[in-house]
Amino acid sequence: MYMRPFLLNVFISKRFVHAKVMHRGTSKVISVATTNARDLRNSLPSLTDHNACRVIGKLIAERSKEADLFALSYENGII
Repeated sequence: MYMRPFLLNVFISKRFVHAKVMHRGTSKVISVATTNARDLRNSLPSLTDHNACRVIGKLIAERSKEADLFALSYENGII
């Protein structure tokens, strides 16, 4: 089975939402988006609701497209 080399890692805590795209083999981070960032923290009413997750999803998608990345796998962040 072919494994896609890029991995989407999403972590949702009680305080913030964090998503990153990284290369599976080299562990190089391609793009990151978090509600803990200064610009999003001030503009979002809640850092963990559905709207915050939607904003993080759109932001990580835009940043990944800028890096010419169009296919990846998903992994739920467990910490």
